[in-house]
Amino acid sequence: MTRKAEILARFSGEADGLPMYLPDLTLWYDWHRTRDTLPDGWQDYSLAQVARAMGAPVWWVARPWRVETPSSVEILRTEEDGKRIVRSQTSSGSLVASWTLMGTDGDWWQTEYPVKTKEDLVAALELVNARTYVLDTSKLARMEAMVGDNGVLAIEIPRRPYSDVLHELLGWSEGLLLLNEPAVEQIISILESKLQRLVQEVAELAGPVVLAPDNLDGQFIPPGAFKAHMADSYRVTTETLHQHDKYLVVHVGGPIRHLLAPLAEAGVDGIEGVCGPPQGDVTFAEAREIAGPALTLWGGIPQDFVHDTHDREEFETAVASAAQEAAGDGRIILGVADRVPVDADLGRLEAIPGLIEHGFRV
Repeated sequence: MTRKAEILARFSGEADGLPMYLPDLTLWYDWHRTRDTLPDGWQDYSLAQVARAMGAPVWWVARPWRVETPSSVEILRTEEDGKRIVRSQTSSGSLVASWTLMGTDGDWWQTEYPVKTKEDLVAALELVNARTYVLDTSKLARMEAMVGDNGVLAIEIPRRPYSDVLHELLGWSEGLLLLNEPAVEQIISILESKLQRLVQEVAELAGPVVLAPDNLDGQFIPPGAFKAHMADSYRVTTETLHQHDKYLVVHVGGPIRHLLAPLAEAGVDGIEGVCGPPQGDVTFAEAREIAGPALTLWGGIPQDFVHDTHDREEFETAVASAAQEAAGDGRIILGVADRVPVDADLGRLEAIPGLIEHGFRV
């Protein structure tokens, strides 16, 4: 069986109970590639080549679409002195978002969101209404060829509209107070219509797995909000994808215990980012009991332990424990939850496959 077939068997329920490790290297790889800091000998490697060099299957994500805004809405981007500012000028007013360059590693932290008051929602509504998703599949065939049977090329879709509004427009502090405004409901409805049209187009493309990069967090999205604003959206998406024999994987982050059952009920096929403390709030065993037998669970190894700031013995114990917990469950994929962090210790990443095999046999 090829590695691609092994991964897909974790979604179809046809896999055996032997452990399978699949690291999501997308964040780690993109960060180091753009800064020319990939390890020696790997500087010219694609993500697929790096995964193979680590002895792991390939998980590569393609985004075959772009966001376009007509000339009637002017988008001005500036970057100077460690500040990045994006100004969107609509006929209803101006929206401003800003980021600050933090730390020596060069990470951008958003410090200002476009919508700050109820009055800003008029311009936000115009901006969202003007935007369109345009399919662009020009790179898909090449990426698929580079992955081959060594893994899976997943197709990314936009965030769920409720999640998108929080991440892109309102933010996670004062913006939460605006969620009940009628204009926000209009914005979500518009985004939903555009998302589902794109999902229909994506469903007709080649490839068996679709990724929703929603980064769900139970601290900010309680079950009630999920049911009111997200459940139907997931249900429509999964129904469309299932008609074309595709699986939907949802990316989560942080505590998600109380969202597991609603996600399963909405028809989602897999969840990336499942793990217990100190990063998450639910182990594989607990997640399986809550979500039922049909949901594919991916993760198990907290990000914290792949940093060299944690004791090596703690790291090895965490990996072995995850492998033992996954034993016998053909719908579990072992991985670093929720993705391999940019400052992960390379030696620890390379050691994980062997530790999983040892942990499974103990």
